[in-house]
Amino acid sequence: MEFTFISAFLMNVPILLVSYLVNLALTGALLYRKPDLQRAAVFAIPYILFVAIPATWLFIQDMGGYFGAFILETYLEVTGWALAMKHSYRVRWGSAFATAALTVFLYGTFQELTGFFLTGNYDLTVPGDLAAYMTGECIGVLVPAIFVVWFIIRSRLFEEYAGFLSEDSGGKTGKILLFLIPAARNLAVEISNEHMALNNSNPMVSILILLLIYGVFNYMFRCKMQDRKLKEQKLNLSQQKLYIQNLESVQKEVRLFRHDFKNMMAGASLQARDGNLTAVQEFISEVTGDFEQQVGRQIFQISQIGNIRLTELKGLLILKMTELQKKEIPFRLEVPFPFEHPGIPERELCRAAGILLDNAAEAAGILEDGEVTAVFEEGEEVVRIMIRNPVIEEVPVSRIWENGYSTKGEGRGTGLTSFQRIVERYENVASLTRQEEGYFIQELKIMKRGGKIYGSHLSL
Repeated sequence: MEFTFISAFLMNVPILLVSYLVNLALTGALLYRKPDLQRAAVFAIPYILFVAIPATWLFIQDMGGYFGAFILETYLEVTGWALAMKHSYRVRWGSAFATAALTVFLYGTFQELTGFFLTGNYDLTVPGDLAAYMTGECIGVLVPAIFVVWFIIRSRLFEEYAGFLSEDSGGKTGKILLFLIPAARNLAVEISNEHMALNNSNPMVSILILLLIYGVFNYMFRCKMQDRKLKEQKLNLSQQKLYIQNLESVQKEVRLFRHDFKNMMAGASLQARDGNLTAVQEFISEVTGDFEQQVGRQIFQISQIGNIRLTELKGLLILKMTELQKKEIPFRLEVPFPFEHPGIPERELCRAAGILLDNAAEAAGILEDGEVTAVFEEGEEVVRIMIRNPVIEEVPVSRIWENGYSTKGEGRGTGLTSFQRIVERYENVASLTRQEEGYFIQELKIMKRGGKIYGSHLSL
């Protein structure tokens, strides 16, 4: 049989549809997120057209076996899937292209596993060879794909991959390397096959490259994990030190209150003997208020810190609490329930919370009685973080997201821009900004796994 453009195009459609579904499953496992299925389904047609039309033209021109054409087809798939990820997962461009290159590389490796059953090239003009080729391309890739998806989730590789993608500086080199992996595999297969034997495939070379890449990135991840553990140990030590300092401060306040309490009790005892119940009631009210002001607040804060079950976040809050105490800025922390599943990487959560706390502290520091309030709540479906501080005048809420804008003068205002980037990085995260009754309030809402929030920033 002789292929026309239409017949070759129709042959490519089911192959690309399977590759789209496999890439969707691999990406979901790597990001540990569900895509917007409706948007993903709609984008399947543009993806197939984007890749199939040039690939079909190269096939008809008998150029499909050349290395340059093979590279072109591969990176058409990478670009197409990066666009699909941007549309369905709403990730950043760097993460989209790096993940797209990785998934296309894995899919290509699955395709080449069929080479174990070949003794020569397919002759696609022969119906039997064409049927075998289509079966391997459409069905044979599914078994290894299912296994790899299971392995990524089972071994929790997605956690390390999330950390890898969230690196703003050191991760750029790794993302570039990931983007070049498909080209490296194609080059190795080209060299080892001595110019396109066995349908441009060499399963042993592809598996060796896959194991090599896994080993390199696994080593990088383990080194980062060790560094992270060392940082956590240092953070735990600093937390314990700050915690002990807070306990010592409470103990000191209790001693001072005990000394004052004895002196006040002497006067109250005489008033009680004289039957002056009004004075006794005033004494009790005064003592209760003094205790709450001197000791009760600190005891409450320590008990709230205990509900934070995330090491980095707990360290951040203790550090900010200490900084505010040194600046004599009142701080109230409310964590009514255990807080341990934030819905986004802990590092990102700490960055976002740190920016909001710093801004609130700076705004409250210019007031005499400016108290900063922080609330951390974790529900079954939603995580809510609220930071509140008093303000003197109306804040132009609509302008605070502009890069470099600040009510405190020039050269400021970059913190909220960084906060905005964190919020926009995740489709399950949204921020709510409002001003009411002399307070500036910022909320961060995070839907648990599977949930979505439409609209990153809401200003009231």
